Amino acid sequence: MSGTVKKCPFAWEEDKAWSFPEIWAALGRHHPRAHPVSYFMIAVVFFEETGFCNIRQAHTKGNLGIGFGQLEVSNPEKREFYAWMGLPTDYRQVAERMLADRDFSVGVHCGKYQYLHEVKKRGLEGILGARVGPHKAYKLLFRQGESMLHKAFDAGDRKGYIAALNHARTSSPKANGIGEKYFPEYWRFTPPDSWLTLGV
Repeated sequence: MSGTVKKCPFAWEEDKAWSFPEIWAALGRHHPRAHPVSYFMIAVVFFEETGFCNIRQAHTKGNLGIGFGQLEVSNPEKREFYAWMGLPTDYRQVAERMLADRDFSVGVHCGKYQYLHEVKKRGLEGILGARVGPHKAYKLLFRQGESMLHKAFDAGDRKGYIAALNHARTSSPKANGIGEKYFPEYWRFTPPDSWLTLGV
């Protein structure tokens, strides 16, 4: 589907992005379904951060936020996590590989949730707390978006997908939702018609 989105949301690049079914398939490869952090929750977080784009954080130098979920790769505490995943403990190597490989990027994000649960013994509340830091309002927004997305998924409802994925963006102080009216090609790319009608 390369080159199909002519008018793009801020910081979104099609050749670095994935559609919802591509994200969903990667989650199936890298994340256990029984984990406290559901596929729906991860999708909502990815969308709030980057609109499903595997990028370096916009307007920053260095490697603060990397990938679909903007993992803060340079924090010293991540070294233990990298070692647990069998990755280099040099965050620059991890960041470079994440930006070059979308599937690997999803895998690292999923690995962080698994590490927090299996090693740090955190449940959903603790994992969300680690995810949002001082921005506590996002815990509720992500939970609400997760529930909305699950309903839209079951119904194959494009409007429901848009509302669910945008929920944390539009309801937060940033108010940076990606409107269907302004970005219709983007929204045809993100949940393509084939996914909504066939689930593929």
